[in-house]
Amino acid sequence: MKKIILMTVMCVMTLSAMAQIKSVDVKGNLRGDFGLGVGITMPILENIDFAPNFNYYFTDGTVFTIDADFHYNFDLDQNWTLYPMIGLLWFHSAPEIGEDYNKIGANIGGGARYNIDSQWAVFAEAKYQWVSDFDETFFSLGVNYKF
Repeated sequence: MKKIILMTVMCVMTLSAMAQIKSVDVKGNLRGDFGLGVGITMPILENIDFAPNFNYYFTDGTVFTIDADFHYNFDLDQNWTLYPMIGLLWFHSAPEIGEDYNKIGANIGGGARYNIDSQWAVFAEAKYQWVSDFDETFFSLGVNYKF
C-alpha cells in the first residue's frame, strides 16, 4: 500500500510541473471512516475543470478510490466559487480477510471554494458515490495551492 501512495504522490508532483495544472488539492474526507486525498485541478474550458484525485481511507483492510471529476464553476465574486460536479471513480477494497473488491462507479455532488489570496484557497465538497454495494455520501474539507 505504501508503494501505491508513494507512486501517486510522485505522479501528482510530476504533473504539477506542467503548465496546464491550475492547482494541487489536499483534503480530508469524512464519511463512515476518515480518509485523506490528494489531487490536481486542470482547466478544460472557461468554466469547466477536470479534477482527478486519489483518496485513501483509514479502516480495516485497504480502501481507496481514484476519482475523475468535472466541475462547472460559478464565480460569485473574486473570492467565492460554487461548482456542481460529476465524474467516474475506481473503488478498491481489500479486507483483512476475504477477496479484493474492485468496481467502477459514479460521483455526483457539489462544492464551494474561497480564495484566500492569489495562491491559496480552501474548499468544502459534498459528494455521493454510487458504487455497487458501497454507495456512500461524504464530505470533504481541503486546501488548494494554485499555480
